[in-house]
Amino acid sequence: MPDLEVMSAGQLRDLVHACLTDLDELVDDFLAELSAIEPYASGAVPEDELRHDAAASIEFLLRTIAGLPVPQRLENSCERIGRRRVHLGVPLDVLLRAVRLDFRVLWSAFLRRVDPSELPRMVHNTVRVWDVVEDYSTGVHMAYAKEADALAGEREHERSRLVDSLLATRGRDAQIVAQVAQVLDMDPKGRFLVAAAPSDAPRPLRQVADQLRASAVPVHVQTIDRRQILIAELPPRSHGAPARWLDGVPCGIGPIADGLADLPRALWISVEVAATTSAGQGGPHRLVERWAHVVAARSPEISAALRDEVLPSVDATTPHERERLFETVRAYLKSGSISAVANEIFCHRNTVLNRLHRFAELTGRDVTRPEHAAAVLVALASDEHRDDQT
Repeated sequence: MPDLEVMSAGQLRDLVHACLTDLDELVDDFLAELSAIEPYASGAVPEDELRHDAAASIEFLLRTIAGLPVPQRLENSCERIGRRRVHLGVPLDVLLRAVRLDFRVLWSAFLRRVDPSELPRMVHNTVRVWDVVEDYSTGVHMAYAKEADALAGEREHERSRLVDSLLATRGRDAQIVAQVAQVLDMDPKGRFLVAAAPSDAPRPLRQVADQLRASAVPVHVQTIDRRQILIAELPPRSHGAPARWLDGVPCGIGPIADGLADLPRALWISVEVAATTSAGQGGPHRLVERWAHVVAARSPEISAALRDEVLPSVDATTPHERERLFETVRAYLKSGSISAVANEIFCHRNTVLNRLHRFAELTGRDVTRPEHAAAVLVALASDEHRDDQT
């Protein structure tokens, strides 16, 4: 009894030669199948290019199926097609669907050319034909993904470069503002949330950006001076960023930027706020909350002089008393309520009043008076800044 596999392989070579002779017919069959699939149906790929690529793919597959030599001109066809479709904007899933149409076209061509009595032997090679098409599809997929990554990197670099230019020109160059709006796909006259990450939290804003993109919010993330920043366009007629956008995310937030030209100012402030925070402090933090720390960081000599004028007498007390006084004063400066402080630090109202009186006695600063409270806030922020540095 003859060996079924050997005969099928031999027959397959004969079928392949017949198909290669009728290659134009197979290409026509493939293009007819493809013409119903978008974006091919709308001409995303030029017709001449599509026919050339279809011929190269089908010839490569036929020769590989039969174990025939593959000319050098065909060796990189899957890589070339994968890379080219990225630039033509063909989605990956659609491209792979198109490549897998080759199996149906080839198998139909084989069936039309084989004697019915030989069909059992032909079916024996179904898996081989499918595997060859799948290997080719994998090559196309890998080339597409590599090119897409490279193109995305180039576009990201271009976006970051233009944002850097916007910052360098402080938003005063109308041409750069227009270019930034175009590459970020944002309204140049829109309103923007700007956030900056603390230096010890390198990537907290990337996940936020992914979530915003999923909600169709125009957003951009990049690193500036080793600090991650986020720019997000606010919905029309919104009065501010939705609280859920940055809930629990360690970052500093600047004022809402009124147009892309105002972005440098908002970004600079968000960076200043972020510089006074850390990942462990959670967030987000706004300038209105961290202004004293920003002042202390930006004017270290003045804030240190203020600290040295206000706090030495408290430093001279016992460590226990110093800790209790600072705890009470900070709580009061945060709420301005004796009752709220008592609840927060778990002590009687009279204890809170006594500690505030003791602090005023030692420093000459009564934190119930606004002008004294502001000075104490900066002094305490400077004290924290000094502790962080040591």
